[in-house]
Amino acid sequence: MNKIAIKYGLLLLASFVGLFLLMHEVIQIRNYNLRILNGFAHIGLIYMAIRRYRRENPDTVNNYVSGVVTGMYASIIGVLPFTAFVMFYLMGDNTFMNYIQDTIPIGKYFNPFTASLFVFTEGIAVSLIGSYIAVRVIDMNFEQNHSEIPTEYAE
Repeated sequence: MNKIAIKYGLLLLASFVGLFLLMHEVIQIRNYNLRILNGFAHIGLIYMAIRRYRRENPDTVNNYVSGVVTGMYASIIGVLPFTAFVMFYLMGDNTFMNYIQDTIPIGKYFNPFTASLFVFTEGIAVSLIGSYIAVRVIDMNFEQNHSEIPTEYAE
């Protein structure tokens, strides 16, 4: 599980940072609705990590905890460093930090650390919910593909 989680966690981190820097370059960094793209990458990579884990460990099918832990582990490897990246970015870009503080209702309480905590919280919430849903879908598909009764046991 560790190798799978590390691989997909690093891919997740790369997708987060890559999308962030891309949006910065095309001057769309202030468009908060584009974070939905992070969600697609997040859920997709969680799904791929859990699916690979299930393929390598078919005895874990229907063990929701092992699947969710795989997804959460991969997510933490991606989300935690991205949170640090966001904090350091906001510490260096006062214009963007001021923009955030001016445009959101609780902005006066925001600083780079608290803003990055919101990123972390959102990432962990998506990880938990996404991992559970992915486990359910993967296990359902696995059972449908492997539910045929062998002929020696058929009546």
